[in-house]
Amino acid sequence: MAASLRYPLIALLWAAMGIIYLPLLPATAQLLSPAFSASQWRALVEHPELPQALLATLVSTSIAVVGALTIALCVVAALWPSKRWQQLATQLPLMLAIPHVAFATAALLLFAEGGWLFGLFPSLTPPVDRYGIGLGLTLAVKESVFLLWAMYALLGQKRLAQQALVLRSQGYGRWQCLAWLIVPQLMPQLRIILLATAAWTLSAVDVAIILGPGNPPTLAVLAWQWLFQGDDVQQAQGSLVCILLVIILAVMALFFTLAWRYFRKAIPDFQGLRRPSPFALPGITFSLLLPFSGLLCALTLAWVSNLAFASLESLTNSLWLALLSALISGGLCLLWLEFGAKRFTFWVWLPLLLPALPLVAGQYQLALLTVQDGEWLTVLWGHLLWVVPWMLFLLQPAWQRIDPRLVLVARTLGWSRWRCFWQVKCLLLIRPVLSALAVGFSVSIAQYLPTVWLGGGRITTLTTDAVALSSGGNNALLASQALWQLLLPGLFFLLIALALRAISHSRQGLR
Repeated sequence: MAASLRYPLIALLWAAMGIIYLPLLPATAQLLSPAFSASQWRALVEHPELPQALLATLVSTSIAVVGALTIALCVVAALWPSKRWQQLATQLPLMLAIPHVAFATAALLLFAEGGWLFGLFPSLTPPVDRYGIGLGLTLAVKESVFLLWAMYALLGQKRLAQQALVLRSQGYGRWQCLAWLIVPQLMPQLRIILLATAAWTLSAVDVAIILGPGNPPTLAVLAWQWLFQGDDVQQAQGSLVCILLVIILAVMALFFTLAWRYFRKAIPDFQGLRRPSPFALPGITFSLLLPFSGLLCALTLAWVSNLAFASLESLTNSLWLALLSALISGGLCLLWLEFGAKRFTFWVWLPLLLPALPLVAGQYQLALLTVQDGEWLTVLWGHLLWVVPWMLFLLQPAWQRIDPRLVLVARTLGWSRWRCFWQVKCLLLIRPVLSALAVGFSVSIAQYLPTVWLGGGRITTLTTDAVALSSGGNNALLASQALWQLLLPGLFFLLIALALRAISHSRQGLR
């Protein structure tokens, strides 16, 4: 590409990324404005709902993160490396396509008061869940699929599999192999993923509204309620709760870091002590229950909804928002990997590592200042703040694995940088790009907070309808909305899988 065209393209790229990430600035300002007021902090501490909301948040988040990591590690210890591990890996994308709201709706219809389980056994009484235990367990099952998918990518190294084979051939058990070899290799690269999981769980509003606890709710729901009010005092308290969520996230990160250092010191040396009979039943059980939970979710929603059609407006909005978000983010991510900054880009990952509430509040402030709230394009812009970093997170490892010798050969043949980018790098990334598009589509479908705030109630999607209906008594309509929210990313994942299969068939000589 000629320099006269390259520099305007880079300027447009930076402008586009700046527009998408601009809410970070007002979000920071909104968080810091009440942070130095002692009276505001005193009012928050004295609020009667705060202690119970804080306890429910800590319990649900701890269960979700620790439970998801435990399930994933049990499955790895029991199955990796084996054919059953490969079979499970092929099922993970379909399980990832299930949105959190649809999964939570199915759990509500199955296990809540008036649900299938307590309708089948009328003598049973559902316990009062004031601590978010059900919320934590549901999120633990759902997030374990994401952790397994990340571990599948990290465990693809042939050298690590060979080391595990040598260790196992010497009589050491699966759990010894997990503790001594796999976890030390995985955890340094898995820390960011665990931090993103904890950040999302802390700020989960839609799932917490569906599954509870109700009164008082979790801190995220409490902050959402206060920030949505017109009263300045309540908005300041909502901002302080967002700061409290960031502090909790930092404390959790510090705790897990110290626990990891203690674990590394506690790992024994190889002293010949072998435990060749591993207790693999939990991992095998989880590997069977995870696909079954996804199937049970779809069957439950289909059964309760009687296969009724969802709102056409919500369905259309969800489809076009997800398609455009994925396509725009895919193009921006590829251009950013080629022409973007290589250093000091930590701000790109902030939407994944910070609670979503302050970021959405920053987006809402900008929408009000520009008088663009309630517009369809504003909601699309709001979705990009989460779709872009998730797709970039997926594409960056594949981009870094491109053999630089291929680009060097192309440049020696006189190809320009733009031609090398378009005809060499992009063609090598067809499979990762298609996979990232599927994930970006699913991420956009699941967005609740930016849709509610930026849409002003005038832009409805399947997610907003499902959350709104969760407090009503029409289970069939609720299940219908959640079912179509599940079907859209599921069908998109299926189309991507068929495209990947066609590409693999046409490129057999390149394997």
